[in-house]
Amino acid sequence: MSLFRRLPHLLHTLWLSLKLKRSTSETEQKQLQTQLAEKLAQGRGLPMKVGQIIAGMNDDHALQSLTQSVEPWSKQRIIPILEQAWGKPWTDVLQQLDSSQAAASLGQVHHAILKAGEEVAIKVQYPDIAQAVQAELSMAGMIPKAGPVKRWNFDMNAYKAHLKRNMNQELDYMHEMQTQQMFHQQTQVQGLHIPKIIPDLCRQNILVQGWVLGVRLAVVAKDWNKLQRLQVAKTLMQTMFQSLFQHGLVHGDPHPGNYLFEATIPQPTVHLLDFGSTIEVQETPRKALLQLILTSRGEMHIDPLQGFVALGFDAIKLQGIEAKLPALMQIIFRPFITDTPFDLSAWHPAQEVETMLGQDKWLFRAAGPADLFLLMRTFQGLTQQLTLLQSQLPWFPLLKQALGEDYLQAVKQQHIVQAIELPETHGSATALHVVVEQAGKPHIHFTLPAASALNLSSLIPESVQPVIQQQHIDIQAIEQSLQAQGLEPSTLLDIQDDEKRYYLYLE
Repeated sequence: MSLFRRLPHLLHTLWLSLKLKRSTSETEQKQLQTQLAEKLAQGRGLPMKVGQIIAGMNDDHALQSLTQSVEPWSKQRIIPILEQAWGKPWTDVLQQLDSSQAAASLGQVHHAILKAGEEVAIKVQYPDIAQAVQAELSMAGMIPKAGPVKRWNFDMNAYKAHLKRNMNQELDYMHEMQTQQMFHQQTQVQGLHIPKIIPDLCRQNILVQGWVLGVRLAVVAKDWNKLQRLQVAKTLMQTMFQSLFQHGLVHGDPHPGNYLFEATIPQPTVHLLDFGSTIEVQETPRKALLQLILTSRGEMHIDPLQGFVALGFDAIKLQGIEAKLPALMQIIFRPFITDTPFDLSAWHPAQEVETMLGQDKWLFRAAGPADLFLLMRTFQGLTQQLTLLQSQLPWFPLLKQALGEDYLQAVKQQHIVQAIELPETHGSATALHVVVEQAGKPHIHFTLPAASALNLSSLIPESVQPVIQQQHIDIQAIEQSLQAQGLEPSTLLDIQDDEKRYYLYLE
């Protein structure tokens, strides 16, 4: 489907989202939520994926239908796809193919029985979905910087590139097959089960794996006893810890449809499904994260700024809040600091970070690497799972158990962080102030490290570019002058358009 054929649907979806956000009537909100769920489901692809992210782990969410199932295609529409992929009649491969009960954003799943008698799940990708997703990604590429994204110089190109790469991986079922096999080999956690792949029947648009049965997390939370819930929670947590810190390959799509739970004895089984969205974390950032946790506990010491930079953060942006990083770590890593079961209901990191940093919270977020938001989503998924299960667990003891004492001791001895190489600057200025006035009154005022002035062009809103051109202001020449002459207190820009005044100065 072309971009122009998708455009009206996507614009209507956006309009519903904005209308829902502004609505103050509970009745209207419920109606809009139903309409939005229907619109997202009809769009499948990227819109439905967004809806699943919004719904999160909660099966009671207004968009919960997107995490369970939407109307699947009939078996008659799916059979030609299978036969084209396998190059033979489906009856040569299967003795039974059932209608789908589970449609998702990119495809749908069918229960089937192979000729040899083995029960399998066959995931079939919708024929036009790859083209549709590419059209939607093209639209995402058109999204301009605005609000805090522009104000704090988020690297939106990097975010869009990660989104595109992640979606392209989800569309390649052969990549998913290989990832699932690798995850199965590497991650050994008690109670975890990864379905067996049938490689000979997998294609780029077809994935075949062993069939599993189980209930969803909401049923576990409602009907299972406390011990069973604790065992499930422990399996989920240790799966996250081991896959992240030891292997650097994390399941990246924690919505409820990707988990099934079976009340086996003596240990409940967690069936982990759908490895289309995974996150690869390189050795340096994952061990830097572990060293930051150990530093927060007082078990080792690394410089917080160097630790965050090794994790992928931008050093120049972090300089402005360097003194607050130790306290910030105590908030972010609080579940790991105690050895006793941690009560997630008493932990509100977003609010606490905002209280500590104020508007500088955007500076901290903008300094983070683009791929970090995917990892944060998986951690958020884990905390939602634990909250739903009403299970309090000792995070660090379970981390130690998942990784092993020898592994932790080895990480403590490794020199992961390196001395930070900042741009060579000189001058007495310590801060860059960016002020926007509207109708003669201050509208925005934020502060960045003085070295940010060396990349002045990134701080200029797109709407001001025409004014700069009309006034023949050479931003590149200003940057070169600052590099050559030093960062001294001075006014760098003072631009007035029809509505606003943009005033940038070094102090």
